[in-house]
Amino acid sequence: MMNTSQIKLQPLGLLLALLVTWLVTACAAVSDNTAGNMEKMESLQATSWWVEDIAGKGVVDMSHTTIEFTDDGRIAGSTGCNRYFGSVEINGSTITTGPLAGTRKACADALMDQESKFFQAMSRVVSWHIAATGLLHLRDADGNDQLRASRTEP
Repeated sequence: MMNTSQIKLQPLGLLLALLVTWLVTACAAVSDNTAGNMEKMESLQATSWWVEDIAGKGVVDMSHTTIEFTDDGRIAGSTGCNRYFGSVEINGSTITTGPLAGTRKACADALMDQESKFFQAMSRVVSWHIAATGLLHLRDADGNDQLRASRTEP
């Protein structure tokens, strides 16, 4: 025959077992998420991206506007007219670029306008995200896409 103290402890033991199970599952999910973020960050660095959209507008067809994040904390690419380069710091989902410098050749007005918009958009970027589609989203402080790009390499 079971006494009343054993009956009261069984629900408590069940609750404790459920709590331990939940904690283990939560810790595993956090670990997987951290690993996923590191994997995504590694996929951002040492990768070239084709810019498909600047501040909600498309880009000039065949302008080949690119962004490349190097392993050594640099950013470089093409505006579709000129080459540019600078420093970049990536910390989790935040991104900070230093001043960008580049070549200064003249191009068609549409490309020069795009270049100006590209540099303005880059100056507002504070975070990044790689969507499930594989597209890179560079966002401003309000969470608005400033640049959207696709990977140039498989």
